[in-house]
Amino acid sequence: MKRWLLPLLILTACSGSDDQGPIRVSVIGGPPYLVDPNREIPDQTERVLLGAVAETLVAYDENGQITPSLAQRWVVTSDGLSAIFRLRRAAWSNGKAVTSDEVARRARAIIAPSSRNPLRDAFDSIEEISPTTPDVIEFRLTTPRPPLLELLAEPESSILSRAMMTSGPYRIDSRAGATAILKARARPADVAPPLPDIHLSGDKAARAIVRFQRDLTDLVLGGTYGDWPTVQTAQPRARTLRIDPAEGLFGLSVVKTGGFLADPLNRQVLGMVINRDAMLDAFDVPGWLAVLPVLPKRYRSAADPAFPPWAIYDLSGRIAEAQRRVQLWQGAHPGPIRIRLYLPPGPGSTLLYRRVAADWHRVGIEAVRSGEEEADVRLVDKVAPGGSALWYLDTLACPSADACSEETIEALDGARDAQSLAERGVRLAAADRSLAASGLYVPLARPVRWSLVSPRLTLFKENARAWHPLTALIKPPR
Repeated sequence: MKRWLLPLLILTACSGSDDQGPIRVSVIGGPPYLVDPNREIPDQTERVLLGAVAETLVAYDENGQITPSLAQRWVVTSDGLSAIFRLRRAAWSNGKAVTSDEVARRARAIIAPSSRNPLRDAFDSIEEISPTTPDVIEFRLTTPRPPLLELLAEPESSILSRAMMTSGPYRIDSRAGATAILKARARPADVAPPLPDIHLSGDKAARAIVRFQRDLTDLVLGGTYGDWPTVQTAQPRARTLRIDPAEGLFGLSVVKTGGFLADPLNRQVLGMVINRDAMLDAFDVPGWLAVLPVLPKRYRSAADPAFPPWAIYDLSGRIAEAQRRVQLWQGAHPGPIRIRLYLPPGPGSTLLYRRVAADWHRVGIEAVRSGEEEADVRLVDKVAPGGSALWYLDTLACPSADACSEETIEALDGARDAQSLAERGVRLAAADRSLAASGLYVPLARPVRWSLVSPRLTLFKENARAWHPLTALIKPPR
């Protein structure tokens, strides 16, 4: 038995939680500090904090559906090229009113050339952001009806003042060690009952799980495939382990295309020999689904999601074809084929590496775990910010300067410049087909996102965005 599993196996529940007390939230990540996503990419704890103390124009509710936030109403014009938002009355931390000028300035900063915001490129359909009145702001778009609302609901789209003031439902009241104490901002009594206090901390997965098992934490957020073996071994109580039906990417991205990986037919070998059913069996995640296409749905593409060319074979046929391609390469390039593979630290990565390495080995490819910078292939594990074919394809078309599908990029550029939804759909379908043939991405499965949830959090809901607002966890007493 592995040593890191032992502490979890001997845990027993201690005292019960206080239904009337603060909600204690532990996120698998670093400490909860407020960061500007335009200057620093937030980790999962920082995203959760942003979602509590800052506001976005629109937000996700507990079901992963768009709901009002700073914007109380919005409308998209009939041509799909303009989105107009009417702001509600809101105030910064110092009591000063939030204006459309400030919101527009912040939104423009997200897409500025100097921005480090991870959503900047996804917002490339925005042509202009203009305040039209003190409480109205307009987004002019180059592409009809992009997934604008979904992107604006992400915590990376939070509206902060220049002085890092916020206007969200919570404020940081104090800190107790590595825990941020969040208290609700004052609200009129007739608007809604008061929100409960939140004690928010960032922890390593094993510590977060231990604390939950001992009833010292009400909610653990941010679980991924990497921590799955740990929580699985802990055997949490029935219905406390919750798994989101997350949509997004979980697979291997080729980031260096030298040697064996220079040929798309050789790159395809990396995906065609992987036994996805055996991988799922090894992890034993309930409801986890393997995938072969990049797109989970058609979205607005003119064709169904494209499968890689080798999908016509069964697994034994794929292995035979892969062996033929490897032998053909080695006939002209004697010597071993070594692929440097980067996977983040964690027991889930160890399990995934063993599966991938075994599958590659049987056709003559040696997998070597490496650092992120040295890797030929890296793991992609991302939840999609919305139902957008552009997001999926653009994320994978050019993962590095050394690995780009020019055909895919050209088709995506055409989709962005398309003047009609029909033309855009044709271009998206072309991009999907070329990416599938390029071998630059090896689809494995949907991303895994899990949480541990106390029975007192009756409003918690699993959803496709794997996002759980701290304002929608429990019904506050009236």
